[in-house]
Amino acid sequence: MSEEKSPGGSTVRRYAQSEWAKPEISPPDEASIQFAQAREKAYAAMFGEARNVYHEVLPFHPHVDVYTFARSSPQGTVFALVTSGMSDLPLHLPPTVAKTAPRRVELIFYCSDPKKEYLETLRWVARFPHDQKTWLSFGHTLPNGNPPAPFWGSQILDTLLFMPTVVKRDQALPNELTLAGDPVQFLWVVPISTAECGLKLKKGFGSMLDLFEKHHHPHVFDPTRASYV
Repeated sequence: MSEEKSPGGSTVRRYAQSEWAKPEISPPDEASIQFAQAREKAYAAMFGEARNVYHEVLPFHPHVDVYTFARSSPQGTVFALVTSGMSDLPLHLPPTVAKTAPRRVELIFYCSDPKKEYLETLRWVARFPHDQKTWLSFGHTLPNGNPPAPFWGSQILDTLLFMPTVVKRDQALPNELTLAGDPVQFLWVVPISTAECGLKLKKGFGSMLDLFEKHHHPHVFDPTRASYV
């Protein structure tokens, strides 16, 4: 793995193909079972009954399922796709952020149509920091390959940005779910373009927040949206 600093202060890690680790395989232990039960209870309190659960078939560790929850809105039904299992293990936080970054996280993604490719991508991303012994947090980006390829039918959105969720009710997860003494937080998964990612790397995460505010970026994924840069 090579590492460099962007002009905006971001750490950029590049993995050679030979450095990609395979998921660990092991049966769930007692702690994982208890954590899954705690998440299911917390999710039910926050979202209600799940519309569907995309279950992991193979005994990977961590074992990641993806829940689909439906909510009504003035614009129609909005689906929240939520991972369950990423928080089984703490992230590999560097000492410089160990006291500020969340140790345990789950992913949340908002869409108008819960397509299978969304579920599969979320599951892969949820395992990524554990397989690679690294971490994901607010302001991090993850490109779809090198060079990055567009996600999910978009022509330009080829990188994932992780942000705090803007949906107030979902910001309450740390109050609802604590595992092994660690409050669990959501990372909101937001597809962005290469140009937008370039702005973030050049000027920092704050520049993306300003850009989203300027363009009234919706929380529901739109694969047809144009790049803001």
